[in-house]
Amino acid sequence: MVSRQDAVLNLSHLLTRAPGASFEAHGEGLLVPSEEEQRHDGVRLDGPLAWRVTVRGTGGDDDLIADGEVSGTAVQECRRCLTDVRAFVRADFLYPMTYAPAGGKALTLIEAPLAAEGGDVDPSEGGEDRLAFGAPEVDFATLLRQLFAIEMPLTSLCAPDCRGLATDGTNLNDHPDHVPEGATERTERSPFAALEDLDLDPRS
Repeated sequence: MVSRQDAVLNLSHLLTRAPGASFEAHGEGLLVPSEEEQRHDGVRLDGPLAWRVTVRGTGGDDDLIADGEVSGTAVQECRRCLTDVRAFVRADFLYPMTYAPAGGKALTLIEAPLAAEGGDVDPSEGGEDRLAFGAPEVDFATLLRQLFAIEMPLTSLCAPDCRGLATDGTNLNDHPDHVPEGATERTERSPFAALEDLDLDPRS
């Protein structure tokens, strides 16, 4: 697959409903966000994002359904020792789509309105998130990047038993016996050590 910085699908045949035209449009590929886009999304990537999108007609006027997925490897700092940790991330999605030429060409995610306390959502306003687009050629790249970023773990560990950093910044996974200058030697203390001096003899 060719790596690109866009993820464009042409939906013109779904909008015109020409006789014999397919009722779906499908695309897949490798998305390569720029460094600026990665900074904006708060992610670091180890390679491109693999994506797949399928848009189907539902039979209604200008009503479509988009489903797909995006996956890739994110790079995060270990929360204890700050070394790079690679995590595989995958996001799946399913959204209704509406063709709205007056709303601009770019693909826009319209979030469903929240119900007022003790009330219901107005059915005329819709009760689910949906995608709106204003041109037959739709670029899903921004949506794919955002969904990927949302699915990333908040923090990562290089290993469950990561020892972290010493006060002088030394990685204790590489130097487990390291003692920072001016510090006392590290000793493992049992959580029950405080009970050692407890006198449980009923005769005393």
